[in-house]
Amino acid sequence: MRFIADMMLGRLARWLRLYGHDTLYGIEDDDEIVHVALRDNRIILTRDSGLAERARRLGAKVFLLSSNSLEGQVEELKRLGIEFKELFPANARCPKCNGPIRRASKEEVKDRVSPTVYEKYDEFYTCENCGQIYWPGRQWEEMVKIDRKLRLGKPEKGGSKRKSLSR
Repeated sequence: MRFIADMMLGRLARWLRLYGHDTLYGIEDDDEIVHVALRDNRIILTRDSGLAERARRLGAKVFLLSSNSLEGQVEELKRLGIEFKELFPANARCPKCNGPIRRASKEEVKDRVSPTVYEKYDEFYTCENCGQIYWPGRQWEEMVKIDRKLRLGKPEKGGSKRKSLSR
């Protein structure tokens, strides 16, 4: 499934991308959102009942979400069959631009990250669209807590060795 999220759902869009879901975000005009959804066969994610109704009348697929919270929105999507299996899977998308992320060699990023980051980390990823570099950094603990809450509805217990995205 491919999605397009309206402007009310930026945080959800970024997390969907990290879980590997192709999710467009950033289009402000509702008519353009509907046009892109129909053209690209994307499901519209929205909290706007007016947008949902107009889009459905025009033949677009829509998930009308009711929750204000990220956790609630993820629960609603899970009930619709959307999977949240693994944070930063092999098919993760860039949280910034939705581009595909691929593993990058340490040499490839040498002049694109700070010397401290270069020395401290051996694992790097890059977005094929915007060039953003990611590495397993200190933001990971907070991301793991959010991930555990989103997937399991539980706070994180203990440390985690899972990979992260920092920038």
